[in-house]
Amino acid sequence: SETHLHLAGELLTPLPEGALWWAAERVLVVSDLHFEKGSAFAARGQLLPPYDTAATLSLVERLCALLKPKTVISLGDSFHDRAAELRLPEDYARRIQALTSAHDWVWV
Repeated sequence: SETHLHLAGELLTPLPEGALWWAAERVLVVSDLHFEKGSAFAARGQLLPPYDTAATLSLVERLCALLKPKTVISLGDSFHDRAAELRLPEDYARRIQALTSAHDWVWV
């Protein structure tokens, strides 16, 4: 069974993937995506698997394909640090571009 939150007369659904769905307005809320966190740690000698950005992108893509939101709101910590975009592989940049082009995307 789904859990629902009632906020200011609106029904919101927290999703097990860590996102929030506002069905009446077709708004998907995500946060703390931390794109390129693994590469930031690797640059400092902490070897982590480099799959975090791919996994996060796949999750957001799946949610968008399933829910078909009109708007996606990304609440902070979307990129792990200021140099993340410099480390972002071109394929991942294209995937982010596709997501942001397909929806009204709000970066907070």
